[in-house]
Amino acid sequence: MAAAAPLASAALLYRQLAAAQLAPAVLPGLLWLAGLWAGGVLAGLLLCRWRHSAGPRRRYAASGASVAAALLVAAAGVLILLQVQDRALGGAATLSARRLMYSDAWQLARSSLWLGRGGETWRQSYLAIQSQPYVGAEVHSGYIDILLDTGFIGLGLVLILLIFVLTKLMQANPRAMPPAIVLIAHAAVDFDWSFGLVWLMLLWIAAIGLAEGISGQEPRHGHTAAQRRWQFKLAVPLQAVVREGKRAHPAWRLLSLTAILMLLGWTVLAASLGISEVNRRAAVSASDGGQIALLQSALKWNPANTSAAMSLSDRLQPNQRIPLLKRSMVYAPEHPGLSWRLAEAYSLRGESKAAAAWYDRSLTLDRFNAVKQTRAVLKLASLADWHHTAGEQAESIQAARSALAILQRYRSLAGGLHDITHLRNDREFYLTMLANRQVKRLENRLDLGT
Repeated sequence: MAAAAPLASAALLYRQLAAAQLAPAVLPGLLWLAGLWAGGVLAGLLLCRWRHSAGPRRRYAASGASVAAALLVAAAGVLILLQVQDRALGGAATLSARRLMYSDAWQLARSSLWLGRGGETWRQSYLAIQSQPYVGAEVHSGYIDILLDTGFIGLGLVLILLIFVLTKLMQANPRAMPPAIVLIAHAAVDFDWSFGLVWLMLLWIAAIGLAEGISGQEPRHGHTAAQRRWQFKLAVPLQAVVREGKRAHPAWRLLSLTAILMLLGWTVLAASLGISEVNRRAAVSASDGGQIALLQSALKWNPANTSAAMSLSDRLQPNQRIPLLKRSMVYAPEHPGLSWRLAEAYSLRGESKAAAAWYDRSLTLDRFNAVKQTRAVLKLASLADWHHTAGEQAESIQAARSALAILQRYRSLAGGLHDITHLRNDREFYLTMLANRQVKRLENRLDLGT
């Protein structure tokens, strides 16, 4: 009875969030949230009061309140179904797309089942292993994401933690189970566990549920609530004495010191990562000179910040870009953006052999990218012409052959997609006319060179 009105309010809010792609304007969004929340809670309380009202119409109150609650629940269901039918029957988030994504993720996970492949495995690797050109920087399953990053060992630890939380909630306060189950179950088919907010919500639910369960327990052994409060007050000093005794023991002192050092180390690491990201974001709105200084500072605090490295490389000369990008590739060897920028830097220096190698590497890591495929062919074709003009026939032939090889793979990949019955071509991957027109140009360059 109390939940029917808040459910209808939540359905209304959900439709607005979905219509705004989960990013509504802040002020109207907060006002709608506050208004619907307050209105839903008050309406729920009024329904409960109506249900238990007295007076001459008492016998109609229960049935009337029940009908009103049922209508609110039905309205919420209709609002939600109208919104999600497109997602269930078609669009970018269909079940078929999820199955395809999960299949690719499993093939990636099989390479390191027990220990995983490290943080952000899917985000950095999915472009290289995806079987169709779908869009999905997230694997849309928290458990598969953990399996990719930490393997079966890490996934097992997480599952043990979740089972422990649910067991404790079931014992202490079953009313707190539904929201916890919603978060845990929803993580299987949607958000990744990498979002800290989800963990905070789950821990918050567990803490509140356990606290309410403890405070709501019946007095045991015939003690009254007042007696139990006095027992608690007497127990606190005793517990403090026990804690002091434990601290005095060498093993406890060593354990405490280790915990403090680990906490300090974690704090320093988190602070350095945070400062690096703050500097990177500040560089977006800074002046030209200030941008370089901020991005260099971001890399000092976190050398593995690939976004800062790529942004900085775009502002440097080719000779300065190459060592910077190679240092960043130590931390992210399978990052397609880093290898692409290395290829571009070598092409600007006129080193066609190195440029072709890095173009090949980048396109292997991001093969369903029509823009990159086309640009690689055009850049190598231009380098072949440049070498020919400079009298460097061997380099010209090599650049033309590299461009033709990339173009042939590109045409074969684009042609193979036509044979797939249910194709997910969210990235609009196809053979561009501009790239296809380079065949004759490159073949002529090879004929002239020989």
